[in-house]
Amino acid sequence: MNRGRPNLKKLLEKVNSEISVFHKETGGFPSSLEANEIWKDIWLEETHHSTALEGNTLNSREIYKLVEQEIVSGNKEIRHYLEVQGYSNAARWVYEQAVESFKQQDRIVTVQHISHIHNLLMGPVWTSYPPATGDKPGQFRTGAAPRIKGSSLKLPPSGDVPDLINELVVRINSDSVNFYVCEWAAVIHAEFEKIHPFNDGNGRTGRLLMNYILIVNGYPPAIILKSQRPKYLRALERAQGKNFDYTMLAELVGRAVRDNLNKLMLPKLSGEEDLVPLSTLAESIPYQSSYLRRLAQEGKLKAVKEGNLWLSSRRWLQDYIDSRSSRGRRIDKAK
Repeated sequence: MNRGRPNLKKLLEKVNSEISVFHKETGGFPSSLEANEIWKDIWLEETHHSTALEGNTLNSREIYKLVEQEIVSGNKEIRHYLEVQGYSNAARWVYEQAVESFKQQDRIVTVQHISHIHNLLMGPVWTSYPPATGDKPGQFRTGAAPRIKGSSLKLPPSGDVPDLINELVVRINSDSVNFYVCEWAAVIHAEFEKIHPFNDGNGRTGRLLMNYILIVNGYPPAIILKSQRPKYLRALERAQGKNFDYTMLAELVGRAVRDNLNKLMLPKLSGEEDLVPLSTLAESIPYQSSYLRRLAQEGKLKAVKEGNLWLSSRRWLQDYIDSRSSRGRRIDKAK
């Protein structure tokens, strides 16, 4: 950990507290009407970054035109457009299915879920670019175990994959009680990638499976940014090593979930009177959450403390800004 950053336990406890506020104060996941726009923004962003992690060259504007308007723009390889199309289809299914499962309190993950994600993901690509092994979308790999470029990880024989996936699914559905949700999603992601059950598309399938697990537990999905690729690969390598050190990956997932919550979901769902974490309020103004926290601690900004988390509302923040402005004084931007 870098100096000054919270340790993993403190970070995950903070994420848990913010998730609790998300469900208690704003009603949690949006209704189907609101979800059309909110989830769409999230899955478009995830489609861009998750495919880019695997070398896809489409930018966010080209992805938007392809997914939203069915317009092929730019001059990229056809395969890259098909990858984006497949990922957006799979992400949409994951979000819709997982939210419904969360509302039904059905957290069960099945082998069929995993195969269906891969089928949606790789269907468009493999229709035009079938693998040499003849594997079908959603089918576990056959033939010799592939090598992962740039990795020393030795993959299990293809014949072992069905049993290993069955064991992983049993573990997903039974062993999570001793872990924080973000921590557990990271552990399962690392284990899935160690199995590498498909001929291709394992990283993308694994990240979608990870997000399915997060959503059915009431958490927003984690988007690993393309700029985080070196750190993400190092984190996976550590989690898959002999020492099973998943802390770096769990931190990456936890921060990604928190960013999604505070930047993409809470600001769009919370009203003027809703209590939200100061980090969410800070997203819409040019002040850091640490500055707002100091104002709350000094009693200058109306706020309430829930556990270790300070909560305020847009109305209370505006009241503070108005009170300062009415005296002709300016709020200094936090350094």
